[in-house]
Amino acid sequence: MFSYWAYILIGNNDTGKTSFQKHLVFDLCGREYDRLPRNLLTEITHPRMPRGVATLSTMNRSYQEKIDEYIDISGFFRNSFKQGDVCILSSHTHDPSIVHLKDMIHELRIRAYNVGAVFFSNGFNKDAEQISLLDWDERLWLENPPANSPDAIQSQIARLAREFSEMLIARASVS
Repeated sequence: MFSYWAYILIGNNDTGKTSFQKHLVFDLCGREYDRLPRNLLTEITHPRMPRGVATLSTMNRSYQEKIDEYIDISGFFRNSFKQGDVCILSSHTHDPSIVHLKDMIHELRIRAYNVGAVFFSNGFNKDAEQISLLDWDERLWLENPPANSPDAIQSQIARLAREFSEMLIARASVS
């Protein structure tokens, strides 16, 4: 038995969502990218990931950044979403993001995913507070305080992605 999980990274620009996904792809799939492709499906190669959890789907850019291309949430899911064993999506918090997130949750549940919100501490604002009240299956908090240098920021995000990878492996082991 296996439970499928989709996680939506929540935060406006410069919270670390894209870098987090790049590090996650590296940790779980052994693939390194200077620029992570959008809507990527990657084979998970981590030796401790249980068999049956084979693919990681990453969105890269937040939905709102490509809304002109996707048109609407159902268009994104119909034309761009890559269904994986574990999925990582991304959204801003500003209005009307809460409406987009409600629709994302709906589309993911149609596909039998449990849906978790992933909040970055440096991006948690009044809009994120309201988003936290949505009907999530789980809410996760990434402590990502401002750092003094770009290297320190990347190191911090890499550590958070490693911890998240370990959580995914542990969850897959007991699911």
